[in-house]
Amino acid sequence: MERTQAPANGILTTMAPGRKYEAKYSHDEWMVKTEYHCHDFFEFYIHTHGGPYFGLDNNMYTLKPDQLFIIPPFCMHGLSAAAGIRDYRRGYVNVSPDMLRTLGCGQIDLESFFRSYTSQGQYTFQLSPEDAEECIELMKKLATPQLNDVLDDFRKCGYLIEFLCKVCRAMRQAHPVTSNVFPNSIIQEVLAYINSNYTQPLKTEQLAKRFGISVSYLSHEFQKFTNRSVYDYILYRRVMLARQMMLTDQSLNAIAYQCGFNDYSNFLRTFRKLIGVSPSQFRKEMKGHV
Repeated sequence: MERTQAPANGILTTMAPGRKYEAKYSHDEWMVKTEYHCHDFFEFYIHTHGGPYFGLDNNMYTLKPDQLFIIPPFCMHGLSAAAGIRDYRRGYVNVSPDMLRTLGCGQIDLESFFRSYTSQGQYTFQLSPEDAEECIELMKKLATPQLNDVLDDFRKCGYLIEFLCKVCRAMRQAHPVTSNVFPNSIIQEVLAYINSNYTQPLKTEQLAKRFGISVSYLSHEFQKFTNRSVYDYILYRRVMLARQMMLTDQSLNAIAYQCGFNDYSNFLRTFRKLIGVSPSQFRKEMKGHV
């Protein structure tokens, strides 16, 4: 499924129709904080300057120059900062799982290769300055406007394969970077608990009581690190899970219930607000692109 969805904060959770990959390298003199989010493709993100912390599900990393992150589909992530971010430089390549399987040319299942690392918690690697520079140059080539020309598409596929080869080599040669910081361990515990139980009935008051903190403290600190309220975070995770489950033949009612929505009208309203279309329309469009 490759429907374009642009939430209020401008973060895309799917790529444009017909696209199997996209790339960008950018430099922002000033950038507002972004919400924790996830998407249905692999993201290969290289940080070069300016970001303070990067969160992945329950972990937080101090960002360093030339740091590579491999973010699998539906993994919650985002920059974490107390305020806006200055002089922020980074690049990314987004690739659909289907495209990764195609690029393996029958010799290697690239999707499984990357999942084998991330499933063990190995999300980030420190690149050498030389490798980072080469990867960024390839990002810039991939980011040039599409010419709607078969030879240009073929050339871009070559750049993409070269980029992924460099990433794979760096993963095997470099030591993985471990989560080395979380400014608030209680919020880390809350995040871990929510990420494991978001399909169950959860309320801010119950979470605060469970972890021995006040509702106001939990709300403030959670918003500080994820840029989402506890309630919005839980709803977002449920909707993203529902999107995954729509690849199955289960009924929309069954999916809504399994994702934590006990009332279909609430599921319909929340899904439409976050995705922009109804669950039935989304599934219809998804089947049209499979």
